[in-house]
Amino acid sequence: MDAAIPLSRCISAAALLHLAVGCTAPVYRGQAPQYEPLPPPPIVGSVMPAAPVQGQPITTTQTVPAGYSPGGAGAIKAVVPQGVPAIRVIAVVGGSNVVTDQEVWEAVRQRMQEYVSLVDGPKGKEIVRDDAKEKALYLEELRRIIERELILDEMYTRLRKANKPALVDEIKKASADQATRQLGMIKKAYGVKTDDEFNDILLPQGLTLPVIRRQLERQMMAEEYVRSGIREKIKGIGITEIRTYYDEHLDEFKTEDRVKWLDIFVSFGRFPNARAAYDHALKVQQKAASGGDFLALVKEFDQGFAVHQNGEGIGTKRGEIQPQEVESAVWALKPGQVSGLIQTPTGYHIVKIAEREVAGTKPFDMAVQDETRNKLTRRLMAEEYKKMVENLWRGGVVKVMIDTPR
Repeated sequence: MDAAIPLSRCISAAALLHLAVGCTAPVYRGQAPQYEPLPPPPIVGSVMPAAPVQGQPITTTQTVPAGYSPGGAGAIKAVVPQGVPAIRVIAVVGGSNVVTDQEVWEAVRQRMQEYVSLVDGPKGKEIVRDDAKEKALYLEELRRIIERELILDEMYTRLRKANKPALVDEIKKASADQATRQLGMIKKAYGVKTDDEFNDILLPQGLTLPVIRRQLERQMMAEEYVRSGIREKIKGIGITEIRTYYDEHLDEFKTEDRVKWLDIFVSFGRFPNARAAYDHALKVQQKAASGGDFLALVKEFDQGFAVHQNGEGIGTKRGEIQPQEVESAVWALKPGQVSGLIQTPTGYHIVKIAEREVAGTKPFDMAVQDETRNKLTRRLMAEEYKKMVENLWRGGVVKVMIDTPR
């Protein structure tokens, strides 16, 4: 069990980053497993067989001096670590947009839950990678990044032709600000405040903050450009379309029983006898039941995990509540109610329900209407993104490196 914890933490962190960077699970903070950085997969021939590639393929390893930042390449300079003379370019999109091996691999590592697993080995739990899946994800992420760069190359080209260079800077700044906010939310989810603390989590996973920021900024720029082309369609999403989608997709608006509960634990081991523990726990329960500040009581009296988790108990769904002895009380109480003393083999629990969501279908209220409008907007965006990429593949210039087996 202990051996599995670092991997689960690493996967949770990587998965959260993948969701954020992909832009349309609790997140644990802790030491990720230490293992060698993932090597590039053996790829023979063009790595983009499914897409038309114009121009002569690059047949030798191309490098870019540190600090190189061509028009449209954005944060390439930031990608190069201090003291490293060159980075490995594996694709060139349009006139100057480049894709690096580092960015593709970091995108793959953010999806590590799809190719890394734990198995029983001779020395206990061992980390195993599915090399075939890993290689497939590499090609998938390479294609996705090239598609993003095709859209950005189209954006730069059109704005230059329209003689609107200032708009490019405006889009870059807006995307940078948005990426900063997104990274702030991610750091908050990890429970860290500084970039150095964030890097302590990222580096053992083979991830770097400059590359993650680049991914966020450029994906946001590409999506905003696509959005700008369908603004009228988005404005045209009315209440009729929203209601029709809601009625035809009720399964997407289902909710399950979910609860947020607070916990105070009084341990038998902290008292000379069971009676002393009971008397102490009862006094705490009476303070809570009479309207006392429950979080303040947690900080003062809890002798378990809740004091380290802002008062929250373990588990939010049926079957997840821990310890099992308190589950029935958790589901029986209403928001704001405080339980009596709940005895377990190790002590007493006092619980309070902070929030409760009952299983069913969300009503068609303003919140659901906004949610549905966002769903329809994302669907329009996805359709337009796909159509634009298909057209750009036919007309754009993409040069992809040819690699040899290692």
